[in-house]
Amino acid sequence: MQIDLDRSFILPDKVLTSLPTGAVKDTVELLGKRIARGEFETGSTFPKEDDLVDELGVSRTVVREAIKVLCGKGLVRTARRYGSRVCPFDDWNLLDPDVIRWHDPNSPLASRLYSEATDLRLIFEPEAAALAALNADEEQRATIMAAAHSLRPEENDPELIGADYAFHATILQASGSLMLSQLENLIYAVLIFSYSAGRKSAPEELVSRRNHIGVAEAIIGGDADQARIRMRNMLQQNKMVAEKIDASHGAM
Repeated sequence: MQIDLDRSFILPDKVLTSLPTGAVKDTVELLGKRIARGEFETGSTFPKEDDLVDELGVSRTVVREAIKVLCGKGLVRTARRYGSRVCPFDDWNLLDPDVIRWHDPNSPLASRLYSEATDLRLIFEPEAAALAALNADEEQRATIMAAAHSLRPEENDPELIGADYAFHATILQASGSLMLSQLENLIYAVLIFSYSAGRKSAPEELVSRRNHIGVAEAIIGGDADQARIRMRNMLQQNKMVAEKIDASHGAM
């Protein structure tokens, strides 16, 4: 099996969103980000239609459609008696890539979102790695190894996030499970969020590259048990980072 360790990895321009187009999409994006940033507190009354029409300069129809989309994502709830309210965080659709990417480092729930996303990844990615060790074809194995070697944060490589995504997405695809492979959009959104937050994968960041290569070696060697263990250990390290971020936010 030939592995081109000098391959380039560019983050694909994936269309994650199921949002409508035009003014409705723009309005949903704006309001979704404002909710994620805490501009509208959970449980509070959402601005009235007329106020949003005046503020945003869009039609009443656009505002209504935007609110419907936000309701579908669990961020807003409407009722005739009290209008629209911002839902509790626990009601948000946290598997929705839009909901994930609307958060930024200044969002009050950013650290919790990253921590919970890491918990979820700990459930399915180690098993995906084990399945990939058994089911990956030659091209997938080569891609996983090349992507692992391309993680060069010490060089501030602009292709870093592209290689990271290629590594994890290819493992999901190589698992042979259609349902697992469809979680690549979740991985994509989480990586975009975590990199924008300036997350550090490990002390001096070289450890993360070694861990990725370790997982890749187990997959190429067909060792399902080691692939599972190494992926779990790598994500556990991410979990420790998430806890540090959470603690630092609490101290602010």
